[in-house]
Amino acid sequence: MELYFAVDIKDGKVVWGCGGEREKYEEISKHSFVKSSIPLEVLKEIKPKRVYIADLNAIEGKGKNDLSFLNEKYIKIAAVDRGYKNKRDIKKDGKIIPVLGSETYDLREVVDDVFVSLDFKNGFLSDINLATAIEILNSYNLRGVIVLDIKRVGKLSLNYSLIKEILDVSTNPVYAAGGIKCVEDLEKLNEMGVKGAILATAIHKRRIPLHLIR
Repeated sequence: MELYFAVDIKDGKVVWGCGGEREKYEEISKHSFVKSSIPLEVLKEIKPKRVYIADLNAIEGKGKNDLSFLNEKYIKIAAVDRGYKNKRDIKKDGKIIPVLGSETYDLREVVDDVFVSLDFKNGFLSDINLATAIEILNSYNLRGVIVLDIKRVGKLSLNYSLIKEILDVSTNPVYAAGGIKCVEDLEKLNEMGVKGAILATAIHKRRIPLHLIR
């Protein structure tokens, strides 16, 4: 199973995502064993092979954060959500794979070889319904479909029923995000047929060993 270490960045600092209440997000060093909230320093300490970046400023239309730290050699692949809104915004650059989030992106304008994040928060976040979205996505060859229950981010409680619902209808690989708490969750996801998982809190709280994401 592919594991991605999630890094939420706001105003140049890594923050602890919790429940999708972005205005309340605090610097990650207050909720982790890491000593700094500067992205480069966090990644030097964790040394993940794969990273998932949520540029919260960009997602909220408030500018972009510097992502030059992704040049670190130990990072082999980076899935990046910068609040893309249309095809003109998408730029594929080496190890960086765009993540098109339904919260901001028009899913009728998807392209091949990217991640698409199906974002949920008290319902599916999109101007089209979920069934239509899946039908559209099934016509593309995607890196993966991310099932992200934003309200469960940082809560250490997975929405298994939602993940299974997408697994049953998606022809693209499915990735789980939001609420992974332990190795047993990863094992269950693997048994379900999930291709990968995106996690952060379980790493910061030492519930999942670092070697699994290195």
